[in-house]
Amino acid sequence: MMTHGMYGTPEYRAWNAMKGRCHNPKNKRYPYYGGRGISVCAEWASSFESFFRDMGFRPSTKHSLDRIDTDGNYEPENCRWADKLTQGRNKRSVMSLTVDGVTKTISEWAAERGIKPSTLSDRVKRLGWDAERALGVDPSAYRSRRSASS
Repeated sequence: MMTHGMYGTPEYRAWNAMKGRCHNPKNKRYPYYGGRGISVCAEWASSFESFFRDMGFRPSTKHSLDRIDTDGNYEPENCRWADKLTQGRNKRSVMSLTVDGVTKTISEWAAERGIKPSTLSDRVKRLGWDAERALGVDPSAYRSRRSASS
């Protein structure tokens, strides 16, 4: 018998979906969660009330459950309500660069430095440059050197 009265709410649906991704091999998302070893902490797995006590109401309809460390488990220290932009930047497939202790996504660095994201990505992935070098070369200076040597 439900005692919390929140069956069907967005928070309850998020809790239920989280458990399915991690614990039900028949869930279509299981390979990306439970199949990778991602689990739900015991307290949350057994109690919606515990999950809700730690997470509270989602701030808006634009927020959904997100793990801060995408390789970490669903547990209070690693979960938050996040909007789509925050979640989009927090995917395993998103490349981040760290310079002087500051970590940002390729897109964030590109916008800050006035470099195309594809240029930064190529510098790191294709050319094998480290983050400092990739971020340190001004693309306009590079173009002017190329055209000067032609």
